[in-house]
Amino acid sequence: MIDEVLASGTRLKIADAVSVRPRTLTELSDLTGISVQGVIKHLKRLTQLGLVDERKAPASASKARRVYVSRSPLVGDYSAKDLAIVKLSKVARPEKRRHSQNKDLESLAADLLFQRRRIRDEAKRLGKIIDRLVEEEELLNGALEAGSFTNDERLILQTLLTEETIEDGVQVLSKYYGIEDRRSIDKALMKARHSVGK
Repeated sequence: MIDEVLASGTRLKIADAVSVRPRTLTELSDLTGISVQGVIKHLKRLTQLGLVDERKAPASASKARRVYVSRSPLVGDYSAKDLAIVKLSKVARPEKRRHSQNKDLESLAADLLFQRRRIRDEAKRLGKIIDRLVEEEELLNGALEAGSFTNDERLILQTLLTEETIEDGVQVLSKYYGIEDRRSIDKALMKARHSVGK
């Protein structure tokens, strides 16, 4: 199942995006750079795999009828921005005498072993960071589900808290959901602050 998601970069982007917070078709189309029809095909397959659910958009969302959410926060594209894989280019080397080739091979094997250990250690460290991120996302979603928030407030808070800044979240709410009433946004934020203060 997961191989089918990883095999498609677009499907992985969609799975990653909806694992963070609900998304509209238009938003997923903008994120992936493919048509809404293309997004629908990928969403259909992700739904068949049991990874994505379609839900009715909150009443305050005038621009969207449906939103898409992840059933599991464990699917995510963690290779996009901060992880870089470097491939060393082949450099022409002068011919060496045969007796020095064994020494070169031993040195190369030692370097290779060192690099493998380093990659393994970095992968473990990255794995721990990803686990912590998934845990924090689950905590955030759990807190929003457990709180006495309406569906509209939950959507507003998920969007605001998962964007880079509150203003970015406000722009997303306006562009993709048609939620432009700043009072309802401020009210949701105040309610969240009050519930955290308890």
